[in-house]
Amino acid sequence: MNPEDFARKHLQPYKIRGNEVVPTYCPFCRGNGKDKYSFALNLETGAYNCKRGTCSVSGNFHQLKKEFGEISMEFMPIKEEKTYKKPKTIPKTPTQKAEEYLRLRGFSPDTWTKRKVGESNGKIVFPYYENGQAVLMKFREPVKKGSWTREPEGKDVFWGMDEVKGDNLIITEGEFDTLALVEAGIDNAVSIPSGAEGLSCVEDCWDWLDGFKRVYIWPDNDVPGREMCKKLVKKLGEYRCYIISTEHKDANECLYKEGVRGVIKAVNSAKEVPISGIIRMADVKPMDVKSLDRVSTGFQKLDKILGGAFMGFLTVWTGENSSGKSTILGQVLAEAVNNDYKVCAFSGELPAPMFRYWMDLQIAGPGNLESYFDDFQGELAYFVPESITDKIRDWYRHKFFLHENYGAASEDEILEKFRYANMRYNCKVFLVDNLMTTIFNTSEKDFYRQQSNFIGRLCEFAKKHECHIHVVAHPRKTQGRLSKMDIAGSGEITNRADNVVAVHRIKEEERANLDEKFRDCSAIIDVFKNRLLGKQDVYFGLDFEPTSKRFYCPTNGGKDKKYGWEG
Repeated sequence: MNPEDFARKHLQPYKIRGNEVVPTYCPFCRGNGKDKYSFALNLETGAYNCKRGTCSVSGNFHQLKKEFGEISMEFMPIKEEKTYKKPKTIPKTPTQKAEEYLRLRGFSPDTWTKRKVGESNGKIVFPYYENGQAVLMKFREPVKKGSWTREPEGKDVFWGMDEVKGDNLIITEGEFDTLALVEAGIDNAVSIPSGAEGLSCVEDCWDWLDGFKRVYIWPDNDVPGREMCKKLVKKLGEYRCYIISTEHKDANECLYKEGVRGVIKAVNSAKEVPISGIIRMADVKPMDVKSLDRVSTGFQKLDKILGGAFMGFLTVWTGENSSGKSTILGQVLAEAVNNDYKVCAFSGELPAPMFRYWMDLQIAGPGNLESYFDDFQGELAYFVPESITDKIRDWYRHKFFLHENYGAASEDEILEKFRYANMRYNCKVFLVDNLMTTIFNTSEKDFYRQQSNFIGRLCEFAKKHECHIHVVAHPRKTQGRLSKMDIAGSGEITNRADNVVAVHRIKEEERANLDEKFRDCSAIIDVFKNRLLGKQDVYFGLDFEPTSKRFYCPTNGGKDKKYGWEG
């Protein structure tokens, strides 16, 4: 939960003034029934205060969430000050018995020396350091089923954290597992201090953990280990977590049975944590148009246009539409991929297989399509052959992602999946198609105001993550060429946007009244606004190639453009 989410839930009704939320009444003193707009919540810092002298409440966002029962792991809780005791044990060089036990587990002297493993009173000592200072000592009897003990009231930190360098981290469930990784030459490994149940170290070391871009977790291969792994992923964030797993009990057993190569292989085989709602477009099952079940509508001409009524589809009957917005944006996304930008799309109208079918047609191009005679349409229909779809899939596998969705999605869900796609896959170009399929989470009755607020959140996202977002917004009117004011919703939608572009599909009956240069075109593109360069009301024409669903500029070609999959 961020400050804006909190305001929607607890501060309604409110106004936005600059970067502050100002509710009608203070949620603490309620304005004593008369004083309005005395309370303010900063959207950037989360700091809040009430200017009423008899109230004067103030604090940070953590305190505000705590007052309203909204503490969550998204903003890490402020650590309570705890008292720790400095360890008294001074580890000594391991004796022969301790060395024999460590060797038995697969470790060399260089490995346990590197991690300062010692001995005290016949027990192996694992010293925990934080910023060069010893904060905890753990002990293990050098026998097969020895017990673990520790000095009381030490600080729970990660074992080995002072030895880690770089952007990646590996977390294990025990010290011996970490030693197994160090033995394999992997030094950026640490262990939690108290087994599967002890994760207070995450809170105590949050500032340190927050600096890692990737976190690999190697849990024990048992129920407690898997539960520990789930908790760690939730605390650390799915977008940066990867799981290491083998058939062995833990990393130490992997070293014992498979040696150093087995440990390295396990680490290199780590799997990313799946993110609910984000899938690779290449994993979408291809749509086989030829074999889809369908039925006639009873209208021959409509069957000719639609190819019949396909099972699993829903047809909406509405006013004039089909101007080509989504089709053109498909090419915009394909062009981004062609230029090595990763993309993520939300389509509230097309299921994933149909989305991929249209995209593959455009990416393949007319010269790579095959045809078959469609009895329903009474003419040739075109599709991308499997040999080509395989190449296209391999081409965009690591660059094209979809918000997996079958209908409307909430604005919070869309933004959450976009954030994950940006942080996990480095996606830089996004598509929301369209605003009408977005569920808004404010209590406002003004639907257009809700759309405007969502556009504002998308603008903030684009700036924060340095990406570009394309959004489809439907017009109010359904006939004729549009103006900027015809976009459905409040004027804030176009005011907040950086660019405003319209697509107009040319109809036969209007060609005679067009400028001569547009009479042979299929569509007109109107650019109503461009904030960066200050251009507006610029327009140009496009042609359309129906078999591959490609729009193209008639003067510059483009119908036969080749994308990167063709080599």
